[in-house]
Amino acid sequence: MSLIDLTKPHPSPTAAAPQYTERAELVLALPDAKPLASLGLNPDPLQSLAAALAGVRSEAGEQAEMCLDLIPVSERRLARRRRALLAAARRRGPSAYGERLTTGSTAGLGAGLMDALTSDWNGNRSARTTNRVPRQSDVRDSVGKFTPGGTVFAVQLLLRTTARHPQAAHARMNQLLAALATTSGENYFRPRRPKARRAIARFDHRMATGEFAPHRRQWLTTPELAGFLKPPTTRCSGSNIVRSGGIVPPAPANLPVYTGQPDLVPLGAVVYPDGVERIGAARVEDLLFALLLGKSGHGKTEEALVQAIALAHNGHGVWFLDPHGEAWVRAQPYLAHPHLQDRVWEINLATPTPDQRVVSWNPLSMEGRDATHVQEVVRAVTEGIAAAQDWGDRAPRARTILARTVQALALIALQAVDAGRPDLQPTVFQIRSWLTDDRWREALLPHLPPTVRKYWTTTFPKLAENAVPTVTYAIDRLDTSISLRAFFGSPRSGYDVRTAMDTGKIVFVCPSGSESDALVSCLLIHDLHRAGLSRQDTPRADRKTFWSWGDELTALDSSSKGFLAAIAEQLRKYEVRFIGMTQMALRLSATTRQALLQNQSLLATCAADYDEAAFVARRWNGHVTAETITELPKYHYLMSIALDGRPTKPFRVRGLPVDEIFAKYYNPDGLPALRQAIDTNTRRRVVGEVLDALETLDDDIRELFTAPPAPPSGGGAGGRGDDQHTHLG
Repeated sequence: MSLIDLTKPHPSPTAAAPQYTERAELVLALPDAKPLASLGLNPDPLQSLAAALAGVRSEAGEQAEMCLDLIPVSERRLARRRRALLAAARRRGPSAYGERLTTGSTAGLGAGLMDALTSDWNGNRSARTTNRVPRQSDVRDSVGKFTPGGTVFAVQLLLRTTARHPQAAHARMNQLLAALATTSGENYFRPRRPKARRAIARFDHRMATGEFAPHRRQWLTTPELAGFLKPPTTRCSGSNIVRSGGIVPPAPANLPVYTGQPDLVPLGAVVYPDGVERIGAARVEDLLFALLLGKSGHGKTEEALVQAIALAHNGHGVWFLDPHGEAWVRAQPYLAHPHLQDRVWEINLATPTPDQRVVSWNPLSMEGRDATHVQEVVRAVTEGIAAAQDWGDRAPRARTILARTVQALALIALQAVDAGRPDLQPTVFQIRSWLTDDRWREALLPHLPPTVRKYWTTTFPKLAENAVPTVTYAIDRLDTSISLRAFFGSPRSGYDVRTAMDTGKIVFVCPSGSESDALVSCLLIHDLHRAGLSRQDTPRADRKTFWSWGDELTALDSSSKGFLAAIAEQLRKYEVRFIGMTQMALRLSATTRQALLQNQSLLATCAADYDEAAFVARRWNGHVTAETITELPKYHYLMSIALDGRPTKPFRVRGLPVDEIFAKYYNPDGLPALRQAIDTNTRRRVVGEVLDALETLDDDIRELFTAPPAPPSGGGAGGRGDDQHTHLG
């Protein structure tokens, strides 16, 4: 039986290229009772062999093979061998033992020695008691390495090298022989090279079939062979070593298998206890928050996309914050299906062309709201901008001015909606107009409640002038970007995350290319948190589960100022789930990291730096080592999940790409229809139209509130012509 076949594969050489082969069978140079060296683990005996094989140039047609065939030797054959060795020791006389055992004749000495040495093996208790019992060292000297209690194998060791030049084949053979010279001890291997054609044919037949026909008897014990029968250790540093990847617990036997069930979330390919690879899954009810860690380009985003697409097709609401827009490009063909089109939203903040259609979001919009919602708008906008500016407790005046400004503009927006002119609601850019244009503000103040108006007429003029630039700084940053002016500059919103939650929309948000990514990300994350908390007005049974993903979590954390932690801590009860992906958990703020790890029900990592790997390994209580994590192949993960109310031990997962697991969903021909559906779903408008309207929005709002009432006309509300304006006196 061939137990080891160390071969370096190579491409088949061309038929015209000559091949030269060196062959050698290694046999013991001395009697097999004398042992080879017992090789330990440090250094690894396979290191020299790996180094010899690493030098084989497979691209040049070279090949090196080592075949070690073993057959266990029965105890009966071993006993016969021991008796033969003892008989040979008797013939050698007393000098073989270093001292005389008895003073009798030579024959009596031999008989007494033989009886004493074999009495224990034969169970003969009638051995002569008058003779002195030999020392144990004498027994070892007689039988050599074949002392009772060990396992012995009959060995056949064949070497063969092939190259396109005879000297190259000879050199490779010498390298193998040098690598095996480390086994030399009391005994050593001697190469026997077949030369005759028949001997060569016989050698090749044994190499090909494993036929056991060694040149002579050579029996080896386990200590002599162990160094070549074990896997390479960490001390074997050869670059051509295939690693096992370290010790990792097996996957749970009760891990669900994903075949498209709506109540399961796919994880990737998992080898189950029966040895079969299947798509493992987590249950929707068990997966609340998750953290995906590891190096860039190792599949974290792909893993998240697989989960998002699966949940989207099964009717779940999805919100995917994709900072670079690459995930959305990859996901589109798998979402371009008629049954999904009315649910898909795309918010892309990459720099647009003037004729491109974009989605807009007005955080101050009061459409679908009443006066009781003004405080929610004030809180959302104020906290979002304050967090993005990292004011904390250092700018109480700026925070107060901002809150009062948003309150006034929200009340103005509410009146515009009531008048049938939602297209004339203030946007975030009117915050700057309200604070810096005194005439515009004074023209609108009479339309505010007295308590609100009093602040602006008595308190605001007394505040220091340097408080206003602190507030308008954020707006000035937004104003420098065409994409952000288009996104925030329309009075009517096409994006409303609370609506997306309640109706199961599929939302991809791509803030790539904007000059104020941190500010935008903070506003979006805060809005997600606010919308989740606002679901307390909906009975628990009526809250649809909403899944959200955040890529590049480290950047999001630095800009969101604690809202990621708040999401992980507070939104579970409102059926909002969050999954974050980041390269370095140690770069997350302590608050966010602790909140995510405390509440996570899925923790996964691909290959990582040692410090990151050690951090994750500690979370798994030593079930895996940091070295195991650092050596993970690309697109492979270690993962633990919550299963049946308990966390599992980490197990291996092979990441599956979207195009493999969802090949049946791939529909690039449906992309034009999908884009048209998104235009309708999100009321996308042409960029040039939004920017032109924003330039005159201040004047249009003032005209709506200050011009005398127009005579009644049949025009519907919401038009842009002068004859359709509804004026507020």
